Amino acid sequence: MSSSRKAELLSQLEGLIAQVDRMAEQTQREDAERDDQRAEAARSGQLGPDWQEVQRRIDAGETTLRDVFGGQDDTPAALRLRGLADANLERLAEAELPPELVEDLAAAEAQMTRLEAEGR
Repeated sequence: MSSSRKAELLSQLEGLIAQVDRMAEQTQREDAERDDQRAEAARSGQLGPDWQEVQRRIDAGETTLRDVFGGQDDTPAALRLRGLADANLERLAEAELPPELVEDLAAAEAQMTRLEAEGR
């Protein structure tokens, strides 16, 4: 392979890496905005008393979303939220999902993976 071809391929690869980096940054911004919106709704009670209690504990540094949904938080509110999430996931697994929902679920799974990696 000629050196000019190698340089061209390297340039293309660098462009792809930069594009992936931009997409990752955009996703992180969008995830943070969704996290902030969910937390604010939980604080105000819009998501119900269990979410409000869990969010109060998150804000106080007593738990994390990872602990709540990973099973480490065994408070009654966390247990109820985890049970609700499990039931919802079971219903979704049994349903035929439209393609746009499959994409949303993949995005949610990616967000959960990110939260786990960040230790939230």
